[in-house]
Amino acid sequence: MRKTIIATLLLPLLVTGCAQVLNSDKPYVVKDITDGTGISSAQYPDTISGEGLAQLFDHSLKSKFLSKQPNAWVQYQVIERKVVKQYQLTSALDAPMRDPHNWLLMASNDNKTWVTLDKIDNFVFNSRSQTVNFDIDNNQAYQYYRLDMQQRGTTVHGDNFLQLADFSINALTVLPIAQINIDKTHIQLGETVKITSISKNSPHKLKWNIPGADIKQKGLDIFATFNQPGSYDVNLTTQNEHGIDILKQKNIIKVLDKNSPWQGFKPPKVVINYEDNQSAGYKRLIKIFPDFEQQINQVTKQLVKKLYKDFTQVPEFEQVEFKLKWMDTLAYRSGDETNMEIAFSSKYIAEKLKDANDETVKYELLGVLWHELTHGYQLFPKNKQYGADEDVHAFIEGVADLIRIDAGFHKTRKAKESDSWLGGYTNTGFFLQWLAINKADDFAYKFNQTASHLDGWTFEKAIKSITGESLDQLWLEYQLKLKEQS
Repeated sequence: MRKTIIATLLLPLLVTGCAQVLNSDKPYVVKDITDGTGISSAQYPDTISGEGLAQLFDHSLKSKFLSKQPNAWVQYQVIERKVVKQYQLTSALDAPMRDPHNWLLMASNDNKTWVTLDKIDNFVFNSRSQTVNFDIDNNQAYQYYRLDMQQRGTTVHGDNFLQLADFSINALTVLPIAQINIDKTHIQLGETVKITSISKNSPHKLKWNIPGADIKQKGLDIFATFNQPGSYDVNLTTQNEHGIDILKQKNIIKVLDKNSPWQGFKPPKVVINYEDNQSAGYKRLIKIFPDFEQQINQVTKQLVKKLYKDFTQVPEFEQVEFKLKWMDTLAYRSGDETNMEIAFSSKYIAEKLKDANDETVKYELLGVLWHELTHGYQLFPKNKQYGADEDVHAFIEGVADLIRIDAGFHKTRKAKESDSWLGGYTNTGFFLQWLAINKADDFAYKFNQTASHLDGWTFEKAIKSITGESLDQLWLEYQLKLKEQS
């Protein structure tokens, strides 16, 4: 997603290193220059797969750059010199002590002599995934921009790593920045959407591309009607005397047929990546699941209906990558808003399931697949951290196991008496299943929705909002039922 910021300061400025003079009677326009055409680098090479420089400049709130060093710099080199007026930093989802606390933004034209453009000390982000803008007083064009950071201190995990979700650098531009306003993004079948160009720097030509829509144009407005349910892209190309700009909004408009709420749902593209293609675990997997792509699609189509009421509510991924790796961890889910990654352990299959028959192995792996795919599609409590909050851990793992149990992949485990509902996984999952059976209809849907709709979310508040009863009392009642059954 490209970030464009319209500043309010009037700027009578000749852009250094560029022959174009910005109009002094209009607010200046800046564009993020970290668009992939430049060269990124870092003081220390990427040390953790999936948490490197690519994730720092992907404009995703869910991915991040992670360095195992408490101090480190990252750098971006543009093809042509740019006058940078602003930059943005976005905090990562977890471990606040890893956030940048002190930093310098520096610039250079030879990658040797550096000028400090901004210096920040003792900064603290207010929340996770928070994007903060910083204006800088700079009229000089540079080719290299470097952010030299120091993190806050030791985390609850005992490390002194440094992390940042996103780093954007906003420079002056005279290009016709393509921007749109859509009056509504969720509509009923046959309904019309009004889309308006609010593009900057006076484009004299607009070219719209909205596949699947019937379009009528009036001035800067487009009126689009859709006759089939589904998710639709909106693309706009703008042109002025300085060049063109292209805006692509993927799956931005969702069209629902209320009589067929799941018509239009398309599972994401599945990519299979067998990093281990030699072990006994790999050979066992491909024997049991000769078409694992189809299996992932089948599970996806079923589980989203347990968490949502129609396809327009479902988080939309472009791709799900399945990895088979020789690792100690059984499985994990990672990725960002558009790309989900699920990894399985071939070591677990080869060693832990060595003596199990094929049906048992298939059953166990399908249960794990249900659990990990649920992680991709479930909601996450606002302004909460997974690693440092027991409530969140119980919610995330409990919901994933609830869906797994509800799908029927729980016969290798059972509910047990416990002192607390905070265990997550099976401990919480069976408790949630009991609540779903005895206390509330559509429990999985309602509980999942609390993550985004309930202010000041806690596990206890979420349960009470659905059942009307105290969490402690419900847990006691559940434990007494388990004793009766034992």
